Amino acid sequence: QWYQRRVAITAGVGSKFTEEEVQTFFNKYDANGDGIIDFNEFLGLCIDLNTNESEKAVAKLFQAVDEDGNKSLSHAELREGIANFTGKPVGDKEVEDLIKQLDIDGDGEISYSEFTSNLLVKITVAVKKGAK
Repeated sequence: QWYQRRVAITAGVGSKFTEEEVQTFFNKYDANGDGIIDFNEFLGLCIDLNTNESEKAVAKLFQAVDEDGNKSLSHAELREGIANFTGKPVGDKEVEDLIKQLDIDGDGEISYSEFTSNLLVKITVAVKKGAK
């Protein structure tokens, strides 16, 4: 059941994970081992995602994608960044859908604050980092 939710979550940020990566991440936060992330465990996950180390990892990812250094991710930068992060090409429609999800101010680009405030982005970075 949570594997199905994983597909929805990772699709939202243009990333795919191996079962091992997801299981490692899930097990880290399923403190009582019951196979469910309850509210208290979810709070622990959120606290961890907002640590200085996690914020540095998200900032590093943003900087890697922000080729022109203007603190905003264009359609082209996102398409290339997702392709580099996932190892697979991504279509314009997928990038447009992602921009719609993350673009709070509606300017058609993803600012640093829009990127770093998104929980799905933080989870994606944490899953990739935790599996290493």
